[in-house]
Amino acid sequence: MIVKSMIGVLAATTLLAGCSQLPPQYFGPQLASANGEVQPQAINSPAYAIRPSLPGRPSYLDTIRYIDDGVKYIDPYAEFFISYDGQICFRGLVNRQLPYFENYQNYWCMYPTAVNNVETLENGISYVDTVRLWCVLEAPQCARRIGFGNFLDDSAWFGNSIAAQTRPFKEQRNAIAYLIYLMGGNAAGAQPLR
Repeated sequence: MIVKSMIGVLAATTLLAGCSQLPPQYFGPQLASANGEVQPQAINSPAYAIRPSLPGRPSYLDTIRYIDDGVKYIDPYAEFFISYDGQICFRGLVNRQLPYFENYQNYWCMYPTAVNNVETLENGISYVDTVRLWCVLEAPQCARRIGFGNFLDDSAWFGNSIAAQTRPFKEQRNAIAYLIYLMGGNAAGAQPLR
């Protein structure tokens, strides 16, 4: 009888954990260095702000907070942050075609110096607009997925861009380009061919 009740408690605990409203947080200072050879630094560390904020413009941390609020507007479990090693990272419905299988265990990251341009993609059907960060030609596969494997997700672990749903998307594009500038990169908006 005690064994049956213990199994019932274990099953209920597993079910509650699996159906919780908040997704798990797998990335952070505790997992900053998987091998342990790098000392983990704080997420969104101001040490990666190479250039000072321009007069009348938001600070480095305020810009990160603004972009994070924009991705959370579309998906409350999405995240935007600067990783322990200075990469721009998104979590949530990023580079996805099948949102039903998103388990929030993966992040798409790229170094700000590897971003060529930031463009806006307007969606006239769902009206959920997107911001896309493209890699420079010298580093064509600079976008990396970091996290745990998911057998339902067959997308690649690397790519030439990161697309994230956000709102308001034009202002978010400007904020991401400004953040890349603050971090030492030189991302431009989408330019017409000459």
